[in-house]
Amino acid sequence: MGRRNYWAAVILGMIGPLFLQAQSLPTLKQVKDSLLQKVAGNPDLLNDAMGKYLLSLKANDERAYTFIRDLNLNFKTFQAENQTPGLGFSYKYDNSWSKINAAGTKSQSWNINLAGNVAFKKIYNPSNFLESKGQYNGTFFWGGFSRKNTKAESDRLFQDFTDLSAANRAHDAAKAEAIRKDADFLTRMTDQYYLGVNGSASFESNQDFSKHQFVPSLLINAGAKAWDKEEALQWFNFPDYPFAFLRMLTGTSKNFELAGASFPSVLGGLDYVIPGQDSLRKAVSGKLDPYTRLRFEAAFKTEVAAIGKQVIWFSADYRWFHQLGAGQALVNAHIDEFNYFTCNLASNNGFFVNYSSGKLPFDVKSSSVYGVGFRYDLGNWGK
Repeated sequence: MGRRNYWAAVILGMIGPLFLQAQSLPTLKQVKDSLLQKVAGNPDLLNDAMGKYLLSLKANDERAYTFIRDLNLNFKTFQAENQTPGLGFSYKYDNSWSKINAAGTKSQSWNINLAGNVAFKKIYNPSNFLESKGQYNGTFFWGGFSRKNTKAESDRLFQDFTDLSAANRAHDAAKAEAIRKDADFLTRMTDQYYLGVNGSASFESNQDFSKHQFVPSLLINAGAKAWDKEEALQWFNFPDYPFAFLRMLTGTSKNFELAGASFPSVLGGLDYVIPGQDSLRKAVSGKLDPYTRLRFEAAFKTEVAAIGKQVIWFSADYRWFHQLGAGQALVNAHIDEFNYFTCNLASNNGFFVNYSSGKLPFDVKSSSVYGVGFRYDLGNWGK
């Protein structure tokens, strides 16, 4: 081998492995995607960073701290049918200033609500709808009061507490249970019903604001709470039946008991939509005139099970929008009516799984979306 070939072989032997190693190095895109996945999958990292940030913010700007602590973030990976999984988050900010009269029969509140889904790559966002809303609510309540006792019944209740302590010390379970039932009867609350009027103004958009509209609304909200276990109202909480069985099977409840506080609530009324920018609607109808739409929403939340320190909750929400007097072109393009259902199974440690089906006003098509991730409540970082 010649001297030149010899040294060429030596140099190649030295740099060859380095060259191969360089070829195996990840690209900048791969590094970025990996970091995003690690951040989205590591709540402790985010908790620590946000905790330090909020401590600093509380010391320097009390108003900003008060605002941001009520922001809830759900970092997640969501995937629609035949679509690449999207990494991103949903957010919800809900703050209110309320005033209740002394009798507890009427309340007034002013609310700020921000909610939506954001994908780190917007083309992978299957629920591309953001809503920022200011709202006034006046609600009237009927019931929900503690039982009014006579002087004799009040004395009996006081004696029950004394006897219950003695029964517990004597380990007399049967007597203790009988005393508890009598005390429950003397302190039980009546069933509660409520009806409210909402005036709101919201700004609706997709995540890059290429489509947006302003929506003043007049809505009615209604609901009930079955506080009195002796009355029949609790048995009409039909969505809670399967979860009552689960609570009994897991030992969360001793008996089959429907949750009185988990009654579904409903909201319905009229929106007046003023489009600002909507390329699809303009292409279909040739204009962006204001229009009126009907809106209906129903929400439900209940406890599924308590296992050790983990409490699992189920929540569901259904929304329906229908444009009044929509032209045939809008009907044919399927942008005159929208149906959307979402449900969520979440643990108090932050992990959640959710499912959504249908579409909201700025979604391009109806699809089923699965999401997995963790919830981060900024207001609870220090607990």
